[in-house]
Amino acid sequence: MTKAVFHIMATTVLLVVFSACAPLEIRTELQRISIADDVVLVLPRADEITASFNATQVIVAEYGEQTHSFEAHLEVRPGKITIVAVNALGVVLFAITYDGVELLASGVVAAQVINAEYVLADVLLSHWDPTWLRARIQGASLEHGANGQGRALIRNGAKLIEIEYESGEPWTGNVRLTHIERGYTLLINTVEFASK
Repeated sequence: MTKAVFHIMATTVLLVVFSACAPLEIRTELQRISIADDVVLVLPRADEITASFNATQVIVAEYGEQTHSFEAHLEVRPGKITIVAVNALGVVLFAITYDGVELLASGVVAAQVINAEYVLADVLLSHWDPTWLRARIQGASLEHGANGQGRALIRNGAKLIEIEYESGEPWTGNVRLTHIERGYTLLINTVEFASK
């Protein structure tokens, strides 16, 4: 049986390498995600997840010389965030659910299940309110880009993560997340966004 390891490094959406069927994994009381060396993101409690919307995104992930694309479906309801990624054939690559306490991940690609928290972190970093994020990032600061069209995670004057917004808004146009420390880039195009 051929194994395809699709290695993911964040956010709401990431990937690439080679593996196969992965078991269901449950992580309880997950409250912090490492987003860079000595930098963590404190996750929201259930009562802080108050929005209600659906988004469909086409994501192209670049890692080294590898490029992969997939479609991500994000559903946010009060107290819960769900992310499902599918390939061009409609096969579910991974599914992630976070309820403020427990992170549940499953899928056909082991790397996504193992690194589900990176996917969640990249979604939060690129799309959540920057004021909320600033209070939740420890070990670095979140700053607006020079032209106001993005944000960057800075540690000791060095840029760790850069996020650029084509339209100036997270949910319209193209978003480019470059994780400089981990060496990957996500090109995110939100094709549909609907508030509930």
